[in-house]
Amino acid sequence: MNIARRELLAASLGAAVLGQRPGLASSALAPAAAPVQEPAAPKADGWTRYAAQDLGLEGRGWSDVETPFDRLPARAKKLVRERVWRLSTDSSGMFVTFRSATPALRFEVELRQAQLDMPHMPATGVSGVDLYAREGDGPWRWVFCPRPGAQDYSAELKGLSPEPRTYRLYLPLYNGVKALRVAVPDGVELEPVAARKDPPLVYYGTSIAHGACASRPGMSFVNILGRRLDVPVLNLGFSGNGRLEMELAALLAEVDASAYVLDCLPNLGPRQVAERTEPFVHALRAKRPSTPIVMVEDRVNANAGFLPGRARHHADNHAAFRAAFDQLTASGVRGLTYVQDAPFLGEDGEATVDGSHPTDLGMVRYADALEPILRSLI
Repeated sequence: MNIARRELLAASLGAAVLGQRPGLASSALAPAAAPVQEPAAPKADGWTRYAAQDLGLEGRGWSDVETPFDRLPARAKKLVRERVWRLSTDSSGMFVTFRSATPALRFEVELRQAQLDMPHMPATGVSGVDLYAREGDGPWRWVFCPRPGAQDYSAELKGLSPEPRTYRLYLPLYNGVKALRVAVPDGVELEPVAARKDPPLVYYGTSIAHGACASRPGMSFVNILGRRLDVPVLNLGFSGNGRLEMELAALLAEVDASAYVLDCLPNLGPRQVAERTEPFVHALRAKRPSTPIVMVEDRVNANAGFLPGRARHHADNHAAFRAAFDQLTASGVRGLTYVQDAPFLGEDGEATVDGSHPTDLGMVRYADALEPILRSLI
């Protein structure tokens, strides 16, 4: 579908997705909670722009980052494997929050990667921004997710009823952000909402936690949990690379978390599970003696009933993980919660794109399974 066709379709919904534009200048790093002093990059085009990192950026656990939208600190570049570092530059789990009674919004996005989608995941999920809103203390409701058409793209949403609202803009799941600006019409007030200082829920996992294969960022189950639990969340899902590595244990322990969730079995075999689980948990517990640690048995592939080898893999992985949990508790480690046989994908086989990665339906089921467990701990 060409850009003109995309614009035509979007315009029919009260929005315009605009084509490629010159690169946006990246602003210097500011603290996540820093208030906006002045609008960014004034232009004589009727829009007042604000740099996203000045709008209460959440989902980042460290301030000593290489760029404002990295998920790991800059020094991690020399500590973790190159692939983990690259994946950590994806902005999964991050969002900005602001208040306004604006009748229109504009988003200007410059992405790190030119590839906007994947064979099993659309560009809206991989590279899109996703807008939610709430009125007062009401529920978060979805508003707008433009379709990325280029590495640098702009999108406008017009015709909003100009009611006072709090807006939350989720960043891309499987792409990184070089620069992002939020704009309102000239003369319209926009108030940044400072990032919350509460200890975050830290979710360490694989491609599923990273966000595959949600149709848009707000439908990642980690983001769904953040809205439902109304707590800050740090997403440390690394596609294909959530492997219970000790370098990550040390980094996780630096974060004063409300709870740690370990959900790495999809990227490990039984031998690795047996070798790595206990040292990882011991390292985390040594630095954080009282923080809850949740050990999650992964989903069973939706088609495992037809694939005996896959079913055995899951059974062996789960047995090794459970044995590690039993040994940890027997050795005196406290504050562990074990999640077993959770109905992450349901029983109908309809919640994945490929047997492994959830659709939006699967993401909702993941959140449904985890929400009561996490709510009881944080």
